Amino acid sequence: MRLWLCFLSACAFLPLGCGSSGVKQHRVTGTVTVNGKPAALIRVQFLHTDQSLPGNLKMPVGMTDETGTFQLSTSGDKDGAVEGEYTVVFEWMSGNDLGAFDKLGGKFADPKATKFKAKVEPKANTLAPFEITIPETAIITKPPRGQ
Repeated sequence: MRLWLCFLSACAFLPLGCGSSGVKQHRVTGTVTVNGKPAALIRVQFLHTDQSLPGNLKMPVGMTDETGTFQLSTSGDKDGAVEGEYTVVFEWMSGNDLGAFDKLGGKFADPKATKFKAKVEPKANTLAPFEITIPETAIITKPPRGQ
């Protein structure tokens, strides 16, 4: 009987965490548009306001598909993000290769200058769309010199 009670007590604590960090992650989906149009290959980086979180928990990332939709990943593919407040930065990658460059020229990649914020709730999250507005002439179409 005593062994059975110890087993039940131990099992009661198993659902409290997720993975080795002990912090639960929640599904996060959203969309990004550039000048009102969905854009593929936008790297979406969330930066948690609590930078004391361990490892990747403080910086989940996603990549938009051709519809502008992304899902955040922290430790595994599309495993979500921990609850909390985030600043959000973007890079519009020119491709999937090593020579890819940010077509936005870094204008939306600075966490100190970003106006984009998000909140992850303790549930499945579908965020309001992120709208990037930039003059068409400022979108970089050729690799910067020296690259």
